[in-house]
Amino acid sequence: MTTDSSCGTVRADRARSRIHRLEFDVPWPPKHVAAYLLEGPESILVDAGAPGEVGQSELLEGLAEIDREPADVDHVLVTHVHSDHIGQLPALREAGATVHVPAAALSRLERDLETARAEMWEAATAAGYRGDKREELVDEEIDEIGRDRRLIDLETAHPVDPTEPFTVGGREFRAFETPGHEINHCCYETTLEGTTVLFAGDALIEPFRAGAFQVGIDRGADEAVDDYYTAMDRLRETDATHVFPGHGPSFEDPQRVIETTRDRLDELLAETQEATAAIEPATPLSIAKERAGTVRHMAPVLDTLGALGTLERRDEVTSDLDDGVRYYETT
Repeated sequence: MTTDSSCGTVRADRARSRIHRLEFDVPWPPKHVAAYLLEGPESILVDAGAPGEVGQSELLEGLAEIDREPADVDHVLVTHVHSDHIGQLPALREAGATVHVPAAALSRLERDLETARAEMWEAATAAGYRGDKREELVDEEIDEIGRDRRLIDLETAHPVDPTEPFTVGGREFRAFETPGHEINHCCYETTLEGTTVLFAGDALIEPFRAGAFQVGIDRGADEAVDDYYTAMDRLRETDATHVFPGHGPSFEDPQRVIETTRDRLDELLAETQEATAAIEPATPLSIAKERAGTVRHMAPVLDTLGALGTLERRDEVTSDLDDGVRYYETT
């Protein structure tokens, strides 16, 4: 007799056999990023790997391993606009793929650059940056918008409305708006061979929590952690049993990882409050250094900005603005 459990295992194995993982090297932990090709009458690639010539070689090699080439990819479905998830869109678009991107992400890329620069300058100043470092940081953020515009191609990208089920290549998806890591991030749920799967991008990763990068150094950075909690609340509604993330291995039981992610956010808040108490009053940049020990990369600063925003809204820290710089202390 065939049990329900064994039937479920067979369905899950069949579903996994129709999903092919492509990996790309990146210079930051965990040193790789994944994209996933879904087989079907029209093939769909979820995310598009790292940019540059190395990324293009990895795309070609990954597709060749499953006897495919870029022209065999009919659609690309983007979870979020970070370079390691959209890097090979130009090559795939040139080969004939249709690119689908969350509508709000496309709108954000259309913002006026001078206004964006002014808002980023204000945010960098408030965080505690000064002099050449502040100018370099803002220049990098503006350059990233230009790069993302080129990779996405706003004129040809198809907007995804995450508020309704949508169809790509004849396949129906359910989207979950999952900000926090990136403000317009979406996870995508679909059913393959009777098994419901979730393509989680960077919102839900088993070994670690992705940084609360949200908007970079910009207005709204202090909302990242609150939004991350909201994303986890929304993902509690998923029917998926199998998750395919942008980093780390695929895994089962997303509800378990949702709770783990919430625990990790709780830890970030506790660490940030402790670091603030140790050096108060202090800027977000100084608190990030106290908490993480180093800020060679932006991740600790952005995590700290998001955490301070949540703590202030919970009345656990307070802040004052002095000559454009924001100083925090515990309550």
